[in-house]
Amino acid sequence: MRKLQHLLGGLNFGRLKKFTALLPKTRSGWSEALAYASAHRDKFEKLLPPEFCWSLLYELEIKEMLILNLASLGLLEKLMQAHREGLNLNQYLIDESIREAENESEEIEWSGGHGGLFSKADVIAISYASQASWNCMSIYGHYLNDLVKQVRDGKDPLNNAFFYAVSIDRTVLSCPTFAARLSRAEFFGEKQFMLRLRKSVKGKPHDALLQHRDLRFVLQLFHEMKTLASFSLDEADLLFITELKLYQDAGQDPTRSLMRFIQRWKAEKSTAT
Repeated sequence: MRKLQHLLGGLNFGRLKKFTALLPKTRSGWSEALAYASAHRDKFEKLLPPEFCWSLLYELEIKEMLILNLASLGLLEKLMQAHREGLNLNQYLIDESIREAENESEEIEWSGGHGGLFSKADVIAISYASQASWNCMSIYGHYLNDLVKQVRDGKDPLNNAFFYAVSIDRTVLSCPTFAARLSRAEFFGEKQFMLRLRKSVKGKPHDALLQHRDLRFVLQLFHEMKTLASFSLDEADLLFITELKLYQDAGQDPTRSLMRFIQRWKAEKSTAT
């Protein structure tokens, strides 16, 4: 689409549209995979060592963890080849995601990932942590790894990052940064912290935050491509409402409602850095 091409960061609009349409299917596919593992626990237990866990992965920078994810799946060399060929890497990853979603029943040949360095347990752990971080980004606007970094760097005075992360994946409590914060709260008898922790462990993100998840995902994509700040009111309406259908609002002026949503999303990003 020519009117938006200067904002797409070199992405093919048709492929972007197809990718966004597949996001709900990707989420439901992950839920189905976890349900399958739960129903076939004996089979999976044979793959998992006694020390199986993934919380340490949240201490990595998000880019490091996502590279590790690609490496474990055996896709890192393909990405490096795409880079050597001068291809748009965002487009390459979108195309790979579409191919995987469209061929989910296809038998995948896997031989230990990059250099044969990974076990099946490694793939499960890295995939779980990566999916949880993407889920966190689509709900709270931040990767889970970034929330851990906020806590680690002492940039979480209200403890929001801490409890947002716990509401996404309770195992984050066992990563060193969160174990240290929890130990301090226990040592100093922080009653309100413990009450809020109990609520976060038992609960889930507010229903309102579960709306517009795909929009937040795509906003993150444009944010990382450094084109989001260039969107005008009409361009945001055309892309996110008319074409991608990522935002619906029953009010009198959905376009301005969308822009307020985007501005709040951007403001939350800036206050967290």
